[in-house]
Amino acid sequence: MFRGVNIYPGQLDNLLSSLPGVGSEYQVFLNQEEGMDKCILRIERAQDTKSSADSQTVETVKTLIKHKIFVTPEVEIVDYGSLPRSERKTKRVTDVR
Repeated sequence: MFRGVNIYPGQLDNLLSSLPGVGSEYQVFLNQEEGMDKCILRIERAQDTKSSADSQTVETVKTLIKHKIFVTPEVEIVDYGSLPRSERKTKRVTDVR
């Protein structure tokens, strides 16, 4: 739950998988700064995508999530392969509030 909205990994899976230039791995970090809840979404760049498209991808992801899930996360794009992978279910959301 973030600012009164339930965020489900399945929702993010569906949204992110529909976007070009976005890899299959992502992580959500929920924390607090100066008393305000903060949501940071780290997504992997697709394997053969150049970093020059990152700023456009960030804006596209923010807009899509805002319209579909009703929250606006900070979005960070990281290199392909830099987020952890697991043979079992990957932990997608970390809440340290």
